[in-house]
Amino acid sequence: MAAGVRAAELYAPQHPLVARSVQALASACTAFFSDSSTVVIGFIGDDVVVNDAPLGKSSAFLAGLARSLRAREIEKITFHRGVTPQEIQAFLGELAHTRARTPLADRLAAKAVRRIAVGKLSVEDVPENRVGIEVARRVYGTAVRSAQSLWDQAKAGDKPDPDTARQIVDSLANIVKQDRTSLMALTALKKYDDYTFTHMVNVAVLAMAQARSLNIEGPLLREFGFAALMHDIGKVHTPKEVLNKPGALTADEFAIMKRHVIDGAHILRRTPEVPALAPVVAFEHHLKQDLSGYPENIGSRTLNLCTMIVSMADVFDALRSNRPYREGLATTRIRAIMKQQGNPAFNQVLLRRFVNLMGLFPVGTIIRLNTEEVGVVTAEHPQDPFRPQVKVLFTERGERLETPFLANTWERDPRGEFPRAVVESVDPDTVDLDPLTVLPGAEAGAHA
Repeated sequence: MAAGVRAAELYAPQHPLVARSVQALASACTAFFSDSSTVVIGFIGDDVVVNDAPLGKSSAFLAGLARSLRAREIEKITFHRGVTPQEIQAFLGELAHTRARTPLADRLAAKAVRRIAVGKLSVEDVPENRVGIEVARRVYGTAVRSAQSLWDQAKAGDKPDPDTARQIVDSLANIVKQDRTSLMALTALKKYDDYTFTHMVNVAVLAMAQARSLNIEGPLLREFGFAALMHDIGKVHTPKEVLNKPGALTADEFAIMKRHVIDGAHILRRTPEVPALAPVVAFEHHLKQDLSGYPENIGSRTLNLCTMIVSMADVFDALRSNRPYREGLATTRIRAIMKQQGNPAFNQVLLRRFVNLMGLFPVGTIIRLNTEEVGVVTAEHPQDPFRPQVKVLFTERGERLETPFLANTWERDPRGEFPRAVVESVDPDTVDLDPLTVLPGAEAGAHA
């Protein structure tokens, strides 16, 4: 295919080199069709995967083709059994026209190319051994952009599209299942320029991770994710000056803020095909275990399990995120706040499970060691949350190491002492570092 694109860029459709490439690609597809009805070529970063099999290191031209396709939002090409040489020739010709303004899929349809389809990868298309920071980052980014479209729909007075929400949840649920660590690391970034939408996605991820730890799977897991994603949708009616006010809210402003739980429940109840759980969670997620909080005066009720899970995820992500009016808190400080004795906000059994799930220093956290070295947590110790594995990136003098190294802070020296221990977490902005670029499996996507 790559050779055919190159030939189509250089020569007329009738040229022998183009015809030879068309025949070669048709023959290659035919070999696959004896076992499968389709040949699916996926582009993950600069790598190429064919029917779940990575091709290994790509040539420079193939990597360039992958980047060109990615720029046109084409991540997957599917050849269906019965594809004709004429369709392949038309496909190669259109693929070579990188400056065309009409989307490739539309141009193929106009030329009656029906057995070749182009589109975007879903998580299900990615082999499990390819899931990692790069794939998780792509899924997360798509989820945030889709969450913004849901928000914009609701803000404009339309009903948020439940299919879009389900697509977000399905993609996140699959990553949570296959590579929870990478996705959880992404939720730890503290940017606030699109906080509203990252918060929606983060709460969905954290809630589904909690639910899976309780052995909740399948359709119910996705209902939990849907409810978590949409829990704050009522804030589309809350004025920005109230949402982002740096100081304490007045009584009138707080009354406006509290209205979002009722507004959210109304929006979701009148939207067709929304799971019944979603408006319940939108209504309840600021109620505490003793039914204090808001909305007030609702009578006696038992909070839904999903509500209790979403409430913890909501508070945790809000406290750790940077906002225009304050910096996010360190994980250790958030744990202390959420575990305060007599705190009626959370179910204490679920809270203990959540704290254990999050860990003291989650993967992706930038930390400072007692040696004054700075690094990124790459793995947690299963028994001792205080002693993670760390990739050391900066010396005690703050100089970036040319060759970073892994340090297991649980390992003792010959005298039986721990030479390295975590002292504190560090804000990424203070060291000008994206921690995700140094985690295992991130190298290929470090500059994506």
